[in-house]
Amino acid sequence: MEGEGLIVDEEVMAVVLAVLVVVGFFAGSQTLFAGRVTEPFSELGVLGPKMKIGDYPRELIVGEPFTLYLYVGNHEGKVTYYAVLAKLGNGTTSVSAEEPMNVPVFSRYEVVLQNGKNWTRPVTLSIEKPGVNYRLVFELWVYSEDARDFEYHERWCQLWLNVTKPAVP
Repeated sequence: MEGEGLIVDEEVMAVVLAVLVVVGFFAGSQTLFAGRVTEPFSELGVLGPKMKIGDYPRELIVGEPFTLYLYVGNHEGKVTYYAVLAKLGNGTTSVSAEEPMNVPVFSRYEVVLQNGKNWTRPVTLSIEKPGVNYRLVFELWVYSEDARDFEYHERWCQLWLNVTKPAVP
């Protein structure tokens, strides 16, 4: 009978040891992988004049200033140098994640962000030429140390605008 207690004690010790090994493994892996970004990404957004999604201007007057807010978020796991390029095209101008819009840059904004940080900035623009279905596009570019230049980051936002001449009194 004395031997049975010893067997139970050995079984209990084995279970306790197994639990400690599992807990130690998880604690060690959390420490080892802490701060690593498993899927790095960046965010780009455009907010309307009230800093909300959806309150964008649609109809503008030539030369009339309007304000939007640019939002950039860094989840790349490192400090990142961003450029946001504003471009103005029309309804047939192509834009995609694979290729930047092939029109001149309308305006440019730059920011350096630490990982986990974001940046929201008001931008005031005006369009000097009347047109229907203008496509105002904001593209996100990232500075590449290898290329020593900015590269298209495959993120973009757009607004559709109609711009008319001012009413003649």
